Amino acid sequence: MMKWMVVELSLEEQLAVETQARLVLNCPDSKEVARLCSTLIKQNAHQSKLLSQAVNHIAILECSTMFLIHSTRPWWKRIFLHH
Repeated sequence: MMKWMVVELSLEEQLAVETQARLVLNCPDSKEVARLCSTLIKQNAHQSKLLSQAVNHIAILECSTMFLIHSTRPWWKRIFLHH
């Protein structure tokens, strides 16, 4: 896996997420929690699709870059030197 794909939240980010999660867990209004849950499910689906498309686009760009790098080498290096 690529290093840029590893998610590492800072301590501050972890604490902010935990604070928000505890607020929801302690919310007495079940209808409000249900609306939030519904919204988050939709948002998660959208973000998952967007992330998938972005990663695929990045992969295509990286492959294109590698092809261009290798195609600019002389023909005899492409044939005899496979690195």
